Amino acid sequence: MDLRRLRQFVAVAEERSFRRAAARLNVSQPPLSVAVQRLEADMGVSLLDRTRHHVRLTVAGEAFLREARRTLAQAQLSVEVAQRAAAGKLGTLRLSFVPSAALDVLPRLLRAFHADHPDVKLTLSGDTTSQQLEALMGETTDLAIVVPPLHDAQDLRVESLCEHELMLAVPRSHPISRQRRVQLRDLAAEAYVGFPFKEGPGFQSVVVAACQESGFVPNVVQVAPQMQTILALVAAGMGIALVPQAMRSVQMDNVAYVDVRRGAAPVRYALGLAFRRSNENPALAAFVAMAHRLHRLPVPAAGRPRRVRPSRARW
Repeated sequence: MDLRRLRQFVAVAEERSFRRAAARLNVSQPPLSVAVQRLEADMGVSLLDRTRHHVRLTVAGEAFLREARRTLAQAQLSVEVAQRAAAGKLGTLRLSFVPSAALDVLPRLLRAFHADHPDVKLTLSGDTTSQQLEALMGETTDLAIVVPPLHDAQDLRVESLCEHELMLAVPRSHPISRQRRVQLRDLAAEAYVGFPFKEGPGFQSVVVAACQESGFVPNVVQVAPQMQTILALVAAGMGIALVPQAMRSVQMDNVAYVDVRRGAAPVRYALGLAFRRSNENPALAAFVAMAHRLHRLPVPAAGRPRRVRPSRARW
């Protein structure tokens, strides 16, 4: 028994006529009659009472019609489920992100993705860049929102996502806290709280390169692997720090935020999407395409990674 025979029987049962059922199925009447007869022979029961003027269901035919309809509906559902899975509408997407992205970029991405893919389960984790790379290479994460450039990531594809500004976090007791804007070159003598290069080479490279281009090497007196910890050190008076602008939403006692410029331009850093080239998860492809649409970036050609400009810092 196949689905074609079920559809033929259902058409005859619903139309109560071989002629009308043949027209509905766009087939000739004699083969349709033969197909239903073979179905009855295979089952060993009579499904239809036939007369010259009408077709009527037997008791067995009534019962079989109910089940045939359910079977056809389930078959159609199976097709739709497979199609949705292939389009990234079903399944699971494991996503990691640098914690600062959770304050601005990530909520917009998740909201837009969930609107179009409500049945995709998202598994989220906030990690440092080194943890993200380890998870990607170990295939425990599908996609990572990172701060490029990434080192030793030959097997990964990295695509640009967006750019954000850095700002200065200072103790409220510091004279700079009363300024609306400050030039980076005027901060050469300050003590800095920084991010460990091992944990976030992309971000720390941006900070060091910006300082070098302003004529000095930052005097990093303390490092911390989380931005909230960096702010706590700033609040404790350990130094000042260049942090993502999104951190402004984190209010902490004795921490003030000041815009910082390098000449007339803000200090910027990039966010990117990183994933294994071999990852064929349809939900991953759907998320990446959605992220590019949301940020109005051209979607890169398949198999050709976008180039991310490396930092000028030397290590």
